[in-house]
Amino acid sequence: MSKRGSEVPRPIKRAEWLIVFASREAQKGWSDLLADARNATADAWDTLTHDPTVESARLYQLKGDFAYGMYEGRSYARFQYKVTDGGRIWFFVEPTPKGAKSKNAGRVLLERCVTGHPKETE
Repeated sequence: MSKRGSEVPRPIKRAEWLIVFASREAQKGWSDLLADARNATADAWDTLTHDPTVESARLYQLKGDFAYGMYEGRSYARFQYKVTDGGRIWFFVEPTPKGAKSKNAGRVLLERCVTGHPKETE
């Protein structure tokens, strides 16, 4: 139970996606993105909780060697969200299996969050 005066966590609608960190690097990078571009990171949150696979100029699947990645022994399509001109979020999407009792549409697995453009894809 939270104490009086503590922050109220944002509730997730059943149709929304749950965002989780897939690595410690992503967790640290998320904090860096919030410090560097809070409003743009909040916009990223909104997009990733509502439509994490609907491609746009800011959100798309990476190509070539970066198009897929591994998480916990499974291969996933790797997506990128452009938070700022330099900042990026790399993530996987894991839908909730049909018939599973879940509170959300699935999980967005944040693999990497960086405030500068990833060197590998320049």
